Amino acid sequence: MDIKKIISDYHGSSDSQKAEIREKLKNEFSLLPENEKEEVQRIFLESQNEVIEEGKEALQELKLKIELERVSKYVSMSYIAKRYFGKSRQWMNNRIKGNLVNGKPATFTKAELNQFSTALDQLSNEIKNTALRISH
Repeated sequence: MDIKKIISDYHGSSDSQKAEIREKLKNEFSLLPENEKEEVQRIFLESQNEVIEEGKEALQELKLKIELERVSKYVSMSYIAKRYFGKSRQWMNNRIKGNLVNGKPATFTKAELNQFSTALDQLSNEIKNTALRISH
């Protein structure tokens, strides 16, 4: 039994297909010797951990997208892209929206996120300082 293939099929299937695959797994599993059952359980748990990690990453990307889209109402993403990254507005939008670039969703690297955070912080300081100067 190729448990990895069955598990892979399971993760990519519809709810009705999952029921069939679970039944198949249950039947195949009952026929295995004990030492192989332990290996199958280990592989299954690893696959579940991978699914959980993928879910966490997707959630983080969604949170980031929501935050950046909210800020983009008030701050020029084009300006940030050009000034802080030396890139185009499209480059920035691709990363904020997760658009496909070369067949993969565009994302910010950790360093780019830190740079973005610095940019927003600097801009917020500029705005605050300007507000203080014009109010006195």
